[in-house]
Amino acid sequence: MALFSKRPTEDWNEEPVRSEAALLRVQRRWLFGSLLGIVLVLLVLSMALLNTRQYVVAGTSMEPTLMAGDVVRYIGFAPVHTGDVVIFDAGDVYGLVVKRVVGLPGDTIEITVDGHLLLNGTLQDETNRIFDPLENSGMDKVTVEPGTLFVLGDNRA
Repeated sequence: MALFSKRPTEDWNEEPVRSEAALLRVQRRWLFGSLLGIVLVLLVLSMALLNTRQYVVAGTSMEPTLMAGDVVRYIGFAPVHTGDVVIFDAGDVYGLVVKRVVGLPGDTIEITVDGHLLLNGTLQDETNRIFDPLENSGMDKVTVEPGTLFVLGDNRA
């Protein structure tokens, strides 16, 4: 069924004649598409808001990146990459803690006595970190096990 009709005698340069039923169908499709778009946007926004959580930083382990009392909003269950800041449950003693991911499964991690990080044998450029002037932070080489992450605070002192 055509939305446009022409009479054989009409000039083809004129606008086509639309029936009222065809106009109503076009309007209904446009309205349905618009409403569907709005519903989808609202659904995505509500899912993001429901998955967004808040954390208040306690302690100095992430200075100077995060200071005690800073409020962090985060989304749970996002993919994790090296360099990301994560919040995780460290058990009954510590509860939720915030740290930086420095190693993924299979990576080799070594920390110099002053707190510098070697990832897979390469010294990492870690700007905005506080290193250990007392040189108490050394750690022998370890390989991150499957299913785990290696995390550190930015304040190595």
